[in-house]
Amino acid sequence: MSIVYVEVENQIELISVVIDTPQTSPYLTKGHKVNVLFKEMEVAISTQKELDVSIENKISGSIANIEIGALMSRLILETNFGEVVAIISTMSVKQLGLVVKMKVKIMVKLNEIILAP
Repeated sequence: MSIVYVEVENQIELISVVIDTPQTSPYLTKGHKVNVLFKEMEVAISTQKELDVSIENKISGSIANIEIGALMSRLILETNFGEVVAIISTMSVKQLGLVVKMKVKIMVKLNEIILAP
């Protein structure tokens, strides 16, 4: 098992835990490009800038679009490394007062991030 730090533009942006090691999967070594994947349902959103939570991956972003559904809503979030899609409850969208252009903190647990060559 390994903890892998993914850099975007020379800055560590994401952390993932994977079963492989750099010895068994050479794409995990420094300098190799990887694809980062996670389910839209595994994304948490906060309107607070600083949080004391056990979620390792905290990404700053802003809401580009919100598609409100009866139970669930789909958010398109702009970050410094591209778009992130989140699906959260419509109740949470309303409780947090989420609106387009709002600054948010996007969070994904490290065990939910999949790395692929």
